[in-house]
Amino acid sequence: MNFKFNSIKSRIILLYVAIIGVVLGILGVFFIFYLKSIVYKPIDMSLKKKAIQLDKLIRSTTIKFSFSNAYGRRFEINLSKAQLWIYSSVYSKYYFQLLTFDGKLIEKSTSLGNLILPYTKNMSEFETIRIGNQFVRLVNFKDKNDKMIIQVAYNVKDERDMLLRFEILIFLTLFFILVISAISGFYVSHRALSPLEDLSKQIRGITEHNLDRKVYIRNVPDELKDVIDAFNSLLERLSGAFKREKQFISDVSHELKTPISVIQMQCDLALRKERRSEDYKKALRLVKKTISKMTQLVDKMLMLSRLEALDHKFSESVSSKSAILNAIGLLRHKAEDRNVDISVEFENDCLIEGDRNLLEELFVNLIDNAVKYNVENGKILIKVKNINNECEIIVKDTGIGIERAELNKIFEGFYRIDKSRSKSTEGFGLGLSIVKKIVDLHKGKIFIESAPSKGTTVLVRFKKSVL
Repeated sequence: MNFKFNSIKSRIILLYVAIIGVVLGILGVFFIFYLKSIVYKPIDMSLKKKAIQLDKLIRSTTIKFSFSNAYGRRFEINLSKAQLWIYSSVYSKYYFQLLTFDGKLIEKSTSLGNLILPYTKNMSEFETIRIGNQFVRLVNFKDKNDKMIIQVAYNVKDERDMLLRFEILIFLTLFFILVISAISGFYVSHRALSPLEDLSKQIRGITEHNLDRKVYIRNVPDELKDVIDAFNSLLERLSGAFKREKQFISDVSHELKTPISVIQMQCDLALRKERRSEDYKKALRLVKKTISKMTQLVDKMLMLSRLEALDHKFSESVSSKSAILNAIGLLRHKAEDRNVDISVEFENDCLIEGDRNLLEELFVNLIDNAVKYNVENGKILIKVKNINNECEIIVKDTGIGIERAELNKIFEGFYRIDKSRSKSTEGFGLGLSIVKKIVDLHKGKIFIESAPSKGTTVLVRFKKSVL
């Protein structure tokens, strides 16, 4: 398992360890200060009690105190040795010292030897100070009546050693807890993120050859379910797109193969031997017709390609009446050749927010299909209605109709029902694909109802323009 500082796992671990470290550090400092208070509190109470006792002993003497020349003469206190025996030895752990308010020394205990307890005006009542090579706990007791400061101190070497051992124990314990937390955090994060690693491995194994493979993770966390579902849905769409692309290429190749073969055959026949000019003209007319058909196919394919690249933003209000009449005008001669009658019913003009050229292309394809797959002397009825906030366009014909099982396939590229594959019916099966794409770009809806030998009805709905 690699540990990378820019990975999610490492960031989770570092954040987890940092939070645990801060919490443990605060607890450690709290425990140390709490222990110090427990250790020093009875010492402070004892020192203050001894200072008060000294003050009372001094007050009980009959000698009047004068500190005007404290260093000029020794200050003597008539106190019994029994009362001061703990200060009388240089090996004692207790010390006392008498000072004037301005810090001049009056008297000190024998236990201090050559040492002097420090004093400054900004010192607090209780202090831990260092004198010589030892640490002492000191109380500063002020006798305001006699203007004297009584300092009583106690050697806290043993207590400090105990506190130091306890501090080391606390920090070692906290360090051990921190290490355990880091290891457990690494383990937990690894377990938590292992589905992501599994997901990554499965995704890396997906190529264009196995897009139909599903990503599956056992016991997937709830947070990843939506991601996996979305990814599988994406794979389905990609797989469908690849299949459609392959089918599209196959269909294009099939559609181009025949006209290319015709052109090649006509050229070979024309060049095989000398022929009459009329034969050459006939061959050229056939080649021209074939090239025209190929040009139409290329134009349809380019139209689909342009539609794929368009966005959904249109800012033009298009008259549905004008677009339909223009489409009918382009197909009028074709309808007349097949004796197909086209009639139009407009309740009133309905404005559509969209692209005029695309909408005219849509109506041309719908009406062209209605003419192409109609019967001789057939009819086409086009209706335009205003329904609430929508424009509804209906194109109804009396043509050959479509089987119900084939209705779901008619919007696929190059798809044509069997009846329409006769030589008398030209087309590539791209018209309704273009229609569907244009409807989708305009955020409209299209519905088709049909039955064999009863004709087809196409209903298209668009939102009315508010511009």
